[in-house]
Amino acid sequence: MSFLKKIFGGGPTLDADTLVQSTDPKQVAQIDLLMHFSEPRQLHDLGVQQRWSRALPQPYTETIKLFTKLGWLETSPQGQYQVASSLRPQVQAYRERLEREKAEIMPQVRAALERKETSEALTLRREYEARFPLGESGWTGPDPQLSHSSLTRRIFFLDHWILEGLSKATQDWLKLYAAEQHLWGATWHVPESEIPEAVRAELTRPDMSAGEAAYWKAQEMMLYVDNQETWQRCKGGDHVRRIEIAGPDDEYTCETCRPFLGKEYLVVRVPELPHRGCTSPRGCRCRYEPVIEMIEDVEA
Repeated sequence: MSFLKKIFGGGPTLDADTLVQSTDPKQVAQIDLLMHFSEPRQLHDLGVQQRWSRALPQPYTETIKLFTKLGWLETSPQGQYQVASSLRPQVQAYRERLEREKAEIMPQVRAALERKETSEALTLRREYEARFPLGESGWTGPDPQLSHSSLTRRIFFLDHWILEGLSKATQDWLKLYAAEQHLWGATWHVPESEIPEAVRAELTRPDMSAGEAAYWKAQEMMLYVDNQETWQRCKGGDHVRRIEIAGPDDEYTCETCRPFLGKEYLVVRVPELPHRGCTSPRGCRCRYEPVIEMIEDVEA
């Protein structure tokens, strides 16, 4: 079946194969939107539709109608939409293109971080995400604040007891791993084969592989710098007087951390995180959450 379809009568054509390879933002938006319907789903909510409308050649609802008319989208009695089987090869080809682009950008960001050039690394991330119709890739974190690169940089100079007992080589490897994840706002487990042998031997525990241990140690390092930033912002602001200690309450939450969860403290009296007495195999996962007060509460 040919995928060359006409949009309107004798007007321009819409070709799925062309969309897969295109770098034109409007065309990329079309194939990207189709990918979002790889599995049956309802249409996006109104706010997201408006964002898509700014990226597409025509409004979101008109684009959905066009895709349906072309037979590219199918509907169910439940009102769900899904990519037609005839378009799945193109959607898969586009997905593979995204994987290639991800594989190209990640080493570039890592190289910048190895030089501790966190501003350059963040610029690379922003340029990469700007290629996507909504300015987000789907696997990275939320849009970073202006201070994000300087916060990531702090990881490289971290001198804290959570790294006690580890060699400098292992600390340096963990800092790069944590900084990379913090910069992207995403987390992943490093395959054992990608961890240097000496680092792997040092991190491996009877109850945890080196990859798992590295993951949770990196999480603790990132959480530490984020908590410090939260505390500094609250301390220097006029609208937050209390901080709540939040975190998961599960089978890995230790008895040192559990009593603090959900409790609120004055900013100047909040307990330091991570808790020194934490015994969780995953490290202290507690975090600071500013308590936002109503205007009338502040006035009172």
